[in-house]
Amino acid sequence: MFVGKKRTRELDKTDEFQNVWFSGAPVAEKKASPVKQNMEAIKAYAYEAFDRLDLNHNGFIETDELYAAMDNPETPMREKSYILFLLTNQAEIAASAQEGVSEQRDGISRIDLELYFRLVLSRLN
Repeated sequence: MFVGKKRTRELDKTDEFQNVWFSGAPVAEKKASPVKQNMEAIKAYAYEAFDRLDLNHNGFIETDELYAAMDNPETPMREKSYILFLLTNQAEIAASAQEGVSEQRDGISRIDLELYFRLVLSRLN
């Protein structure tokens, strides 16, 4: 009878081990670098704010629209820092995608943002 209880305890320990091992519980995840965290925050802001920044609703965030948001006293400082990033990197962001648009444009499309952030974040990994 004693042997049966001991065996039951061993099985309980084994079951517990298997439950933890196979549960898919995350192992200590690697913390993202501050640069990557900042890029993720800028990306999230750009996606969330696209329609709000695209004042003429032409599908592009243009330079004058970015400056209008910067000059707006109601725009929070954190958002202004994101807008400054978009202004500073506007040409690089717009160049990250060829959309077949033949006319000269001065703005950033959703596709530009998607491809730019995908490229930048892949380089940070």
